[in-house]
Amino acid sequence: MIRQLTEKDRTLVMDFAGERPAENLFILGDIETFGFGGEPVMVWGDFNETGALISILLRYRDNFIPYAKHPDQLDGEAWSEVIKNNGKLRMLSGLKEMVERILPFIGQPPQDRKLCFYAKREDREVLDKESMRKDVKMLFPEEADKIVRLRASIPEFSEPKVDPADFQENMEKGISRTYYIEKNEEPVSAVSTTAETRRAAMIVGVCTKPGYKRRGYATSCLIKTIAALKAEHKEPCLFYNNPEAGSIYKKLGFEDIDQWMMASYRKIS
Repeated sequence: MIRQLTEKDRTLVMDFAGERPAENLFILGDIETFGFGGEPVMVWGDFNETGALISILLRYRDNFIPYAKHPDQLDGEAWSEVIKNNGKLRMLSGLKEMVERILPFIGQPPQDRKLCFYAKREDREVLDKESMRKDVKMLFPEEADKIVRLRASIPEFSEPKVDPADFQENMEKGISRTYYIEKNEEPVSAVSTTAETRRAAMIVGVCTKPGYKRRGYATSCLIKTIAALKAEHKEPCLFYNNPEAGSIYKKLGFEDIDQWMMASYRKIS
């Protein structure tokens, strides 16, 4: 039986998804930030005949994310009906096996489909902070435009554009932070987090300005970020699809845990 979940179900859902805090970073983060009010987040649960929760689906605006502890308990056809009947579908994303159970029942092929590796770093992993440069700084919220300009100067980060006001607001809310290295009073390398929850954080925006690469700048920013998250007992996680980047992350203790799929659509009512 599928039903919409409410604030009364918070403990049930957070315990259910919280067993895998990195894999469910977006689900947990959206609930922590927005609750179950209906806008911009709605959450549904599927319960078996004994009343046990077996899978969930979260909608954030027009993006839907499914999750089940056991993928074979995720009813792709039933969830496709919920998706089609609630809101406008722009994106279906999540762990690859979960998304693939729903895709055949959506009624039309996605406009685009992307797949990347999903990695996390266990808190118990030892971190070698001795190799970190000493000139890594933490960005203050009011300095957000510095990192926006840095990313805009790097071809692979030029799109989509980042709004400095949104970037600053996320830092002020405590769901994002940035560490960077500066040369000639301008950032040349940086690492950010996003969607931070009580137990995990997504690492994004790992970048170095052309002319400053292969000097260990990004690695130092990563080590500083990991150390800060580790001190708060948060699991760092990240997406990547570049094998060279993947080898750097693995040297720092990240391990592939799954693949993340993003299927995008022109809005389906």
